[in-house]
Amino acid sequence: MPSVSFPLAFAAGLLSFVSPCVLPLVPVYLGYLSGTSFSASASHDRWYVFSQALFFVGGFTLVFVILFGLPTTVLAGALQEYSEPITRLGGVVLIVFGLHTMGLFTVPILNVTRQAEIGSGLQVGYARSALFGVTFAAGWTPCIGPLLGAVITLGFAEPSRAIWFILVYAAGLAVPFLVTAALLTRAVGWLKRLNRHMRAVEIASGLLLIGVGILLVTGTFTAINTYFIGIAPEWLTRHL
Repeated sequence: MPSVSFPLAFAAGLLSFVSPCVLPLVPVYLGYLSGTSFSASASHDRWYVFSQALFFVGGFTLVFVILFGLPTTVLAGALQEYSEPITRLGGVVLIVFGLHTMGLFTVPILNVTRQAEIGSGLQVGYARSALFGVTFAAGWTPCIGPLLGAVITLGFAEPSRAIWFILVYAAGLAVPFLVTAALLTRAVGWLKRLNRHMRAVEIASGLLLIGVGILLVTGTFTAINTYFIGIAPEWLTRHL
């Protein structure tokens, strides 16, 4: 069945990519994957960098599924009879995360990042790119935690789709990264211009979290999903 949770999960991934702790470092990530400095004047093999980026996103997707998708599915299934209070509590947490993201107050643990050096001793190659993706997921999870937390909360609301929500979230984070890798130098100017609007990204992310949190706390999220299913084309509900 269709669910508004899927586009919300994808939007959370996109906002994670343009967050202040990820977007400014994208050229650094690409330079690390290609083994050269990444600048507007540099010349790169597009396919080589793009293929390395594929292994990078594969690495962090695997971590998200193992660390968050599988446990959420198991826990949500085991606690299904308590799903309503759990999702309402999750909604309260999302509202707090949203206020933190907007800068109205600070939750210190969400400002912590760990930059592990796994794979730094390896030669440039696909294995190192995959390991770098793993360390990215492990090291930057606290920073993107509020948006990822929203997706996990949606998983508790719909346990049978928890892993799919995590995969869609990872896709939202991966797609713009892969597009940037494909465009290479052309994307540098776009990233710089987007960096100037970080405050708008923070506000948009915070509003998304607060909005989803309010829907979960008030119990209206299920009603919206039901409405979405009702207006969806028959061919779509038949194949999903």
